[in-house]
Amino acid sequence: MTVDKPYIAAEAHECKQRAEDPDRPDMERLVWAQLAAAAELAAIRKLLAKR
Repeated sequence: MTVDKPYIAAEAHECKQRAEDPDRPDMERLVWAQLAAAAELAAIRKLLAKR
């Protein structure tokens, strides 16, 4: 028996794509949307820190 590794999104746009996928369950889409928002905020923080 093999165990598949979970999908790991590397970028905010990947999380957003999964959040917008109507074939996924609503709760899963909500989690992906929260991850997308967190990734966007992290990118903004990184840009602000460079200033």
